[in-house]
Amino acid sequence: MTANDGIPELDPTTIDFEQAYQGGTIVEGLTMDRLPWEIGRPQPLLVEFEQAGRITGDVLDIGCGPGDTTIYLAGLGYHVTGLDFAPTAIEKARAKAAEGGVTAEFAVADATVLTGYDGRFDTVVSSALAHCLDPEQRQAHVAALRRVMRPGARLIQFCFSEADFSDTYAPYSIGEDELRATFRAPDWNLTELRAGKLTAIKPSPEFKAVMDRSAAQLEFDSAGSMLLPIWVVEAERV
Repeated sequence: MTANDGIPELDPTTIDFEQAYQGGTIVEGLTMDRLPWEIGRPQPLLVEFEQAGRITGDVLDIGCGPGDTTIYLAGLGYHVTGLDFAPTAIEKARAKAAEGGVTAEFAVADATVLTGYDGRFDTVVSSALAHCLDPEQRQAHVAALRRVMRPGARLIQFCFSEADFSDTYAPYSIGEDELRATFRAPDWNLTELRAGKLTAIKPSPEFKAVMDRSAAQLEFDSAGSMLLPIWVVEAERV
């Protein structure tokens, strides 16, 4: 949908991720060379977790998109499985891994089900996925995660937090109370919950116009990339 001023109206809950990966269209009238979350590298926060020794064993990258995190971790020697709902994202991830000479497992999967992966993983990394699921889907997703994680496994999750104008870019932003209620005994041990920033792309003029139209107060890093408020979650599967 396009407003009278010619600038597309962004409703993140309507994004078709397969369509976005196929042609770069995130809403009608707005096609991008790079999707906002495709920064071409793992999130800096994820790198910090790895360097701190908090990624171990067999790793699941859930909602892997074009595979940047999977490929990064596989390149460091981890056995990594990257799963995404969008077939085109998985095709891109496989091609990128092959180009880089990195061995990783990729497959199309529904994050609310995760059939066939029971008890396989010691670490799950989830960057910018949970806020793409509505509240009911998130419950199913967490239950599926617990089923595929081994006892004592660690979940590292970055998800958009509720903030002024978060409905501009977050399909379903998540509140602190929900996270504390979700990752609690007897199923989980919540070891870390703090505010952080997710790195997105440096916006094109067209995308910045869409964001500016909502009067969103954007923050940028030194390279001009957007920094968006998130929850940094670390939880242990009991």
